[in-house]
Amino acid sequence: MISITSSDVIKKPSFVTNPSDITFIEDAKKHVIKSVVLPYSLYEKIREQLEDELYLSQNREALSEHAQRAFEAVEEAYLEDQE
Repeated sequence: MISITSSDVIKKPSFVTNPSDITFIEDAKKHVIKSVVLPYSLYEKIREQLEDELYLSQNREALSEHAQRAFEAVEEAYLEDQE
C-alpha cells in the first residue's frame, strides 16, 4: 500500500491509471485520506462485496431494524453457502 498526494498524481498519473498496489490519495494540506485506488484485478475479486456494502449503506435508513436484521441473516447464510 502506498500513500500519495494529489500533486503526486499530477506528476506521475500512472499512480491512478495503472496502479500496482492499493494507493491512498491524501489531501496535501490536511493529511487526510480522500480517495483509494485499487488495481483492477483486486477490484474484480471484491466487487460484489463492495456493491453489497454500498447498497446497504445507501438503504440503511429505508430498512426497518427488523428487516435489516433479517436481511443480514439471509446474507450471512448466503455467504456461508458460497464458501
